[in-house]
Amino acid sequence: MSESSARSRGRTARLVVAAFVATSSACDLGTTNVQPTTPTVVVHAVLNPSASTQLLLLEHTLTGALTIPDTTYDPNNPIATAGGIPITGALAELIDSAGRIVTAAEQPSDSAGTGTGVYRFPLPGSQLSLGERYRLHVRTRDGDDLTAFTRVPRPEIAASGGLSRTFNRDHDTLVVVWKPVPFARAYAVRIESPRGPFFLFTDSTTLRLTGGLRNLFSAELSRLFVPGFRQEIRVMAADSNFYDYYRTNNDPFTGAGIINRVSGGLGLFGSVVTLNSGTLAVTADQTEPVEGRYRLTPFSQAETTRATTITLYIESKSTRADVPDALSGRYTSPIRNDGIIGEMTGTTITFALLVDQLAGDTVDVFSGELKGTTITGTYRKQGTTAVFVKQ
Repeated sequence: MSESSARSRGRTARLVVAAFVATSSACDLGTTNVQPTTPTVVVHAVLNPSASTQLLLLEHTLTGALTIPDTTYDPNNPIATAGGIPITGALAELIDSAGRIVTAAEQPSDSAGTGTGVYRFPLPGSQLSLGERYRLHVRTRDGDDLTAFTRVPRPEIAASGGLSRTFNRDHDTLVVVWKPVPFARAYAVRIESPRGPFFLFTDSTTLRLTGGLRNLFSAELSRLFVPGFRQEIRVMAADSNFYDYYRTNNDPFTGAGIINRVSGGLGLFGSVVTLNSGTLAVTADQTEPVEGRYRLTPFSQAETTRATTITLYIESKSTRADVPDALSGRYTSPIRNDGIIGEMTGTTITFALLVDQLAGDTVDVFSGELKGTTITGTYRKQGTTAVFVKQ
């Protein structure tokens, strides 16, 4: 699993209790600070046969004793930049059913001397024994001793990338079927989208996804499949630890409270095996005047590092005159091939050129007007004019 998935963790904040006392002449508002509690060790490790190394994140729960600075998240330094307290200098061992021990190496700190708490076991996923039991043992410099166990699911056939295809969300339905997997508690489905991943568990061995599927985990219940985007999909067999931890911690439909099977601490030591994966090149019917493929004209002022071609779709048509239509699409340049999100009111168009297909990360924002088959406008950051002609 990605390191960013480890950002889910318990947070204990300082509590302030106000006491209200009324008298005949005045009111007195008092506060009482709750003393910080003893920190607990939190582990997060998921064995994955698709990974080049096996990753362990190690940190303390927040108790209010330390001030956590605001930082921008960095996947290369996932604990410190997510507001956590990394644990350094620990001994972390992975022991297989035959007693063989693999010792993890701690990732070096960043250039500022902060971070770490990230440990890597030099064990390629191809060397994991499917169906076997593994034990995790961690000892910190403070004397904390943690143990946990997982049994890796054992599919009958190797993982395939057979899900890569063009997917027209107006007409297509994706159907995936697999055989039951020994030692799998449930099956996890993850689909990447520009507004955050779609992630659900199922106990079925059949997956059926229509183009109109909504993303239950997006803020506005937006449609999952976005025309113009290349959306990765993965179907995995998960062990009981992985299933119970994430269904109770993150899933709004299956209960509250983390199921913890780490002795001596909190967190997760589990395992997943990819059954099928791929990339869906999402398209849709292009029936509106603005929809289609456009090319940058030679007399544009904009540098070609922005966009040389753009493909636009009406992602969602508005039902109200005062709300713009939502746009999506794709752009190419000599250095990038990525997604577009934007909006259109009348003939006025605004869209963002994205980085890594993430709605919150942009190269630049373009604003312009559609006249016939030509879009003319300017880039917000670059300040140059671009003229695109429909092909």
